[in-house]
Amino acid sequence: MSRVRIFAALIAAASVTAPVQAADEPAAAEAENSRIDAAVAFAKALTNGATVALTDETADEATRLENFRVVLADGLALDTIGRFMLGATRKTMSDEQTARYNAIFPQYITKLYAEQFDEIVGKPLEVVDAKQIGARDVIVRTQFDRKDNAPIMVDWRIRELRSGDRKAIDIIVSGVSIMLVKREEFSSFIETNGVDALLDRLEVEAAG
Repeated sequence: MSRVRIFAALIAAASVTAPVQAADEPAAAEAENSRIDAAVAFAKALTNGATVALTDETADEATRLENFRVVLADGLALDTIGRFMLGATRKTMSDEQTARYNAIFPQYITKLYAEQFDEIVGKPLEVVDAKQIGARDVIVRTQFDRKDNAPIMVDWRIRELRSGDRKAIDIIVSGVSIMLVKREEFSSFIETNGVDALLDRLEVEAAG
């Protein structure tokens, strides 16, 4: 093939692919905006559900915590969070230890997040920003206004699962990620005391 024909072929190919690429860009932007909107709606719904559960004046404290646990079980990727907090330790745990951890973790994390949510339930929520991180995650930045103090900033990391469902994989309150804090805490505690001692501690804290 002559150079003229090769050049002509390249021009023809460019004229075909360029419009396709240009057409793909708006579609990709629209898909990203749709994911962001869905993540924002999810964060709002999770906050509303937590507020209803934790402020139900007709229920006692145990019932409120149980209702809150149901909200978290539906809204959080508890398996992902639980595995992350254990880090590499989970690969060395026995089946019995793993079963014990999986049994106590939902109650433990419920108590932990209930303390965090206590600061924000019932307060006005404002979405400050939202952006996509990677292919499946969206960070939704919110603030909860307080009358006499600075607003509480809460970042929600929402992941779209392969099933199409959305779950929160981290909730960062005032710049502090419970997932990261507890991962480091668990690792240090296990190094000094062992896995069984950690499980004993989690059971005590969950019951308290």
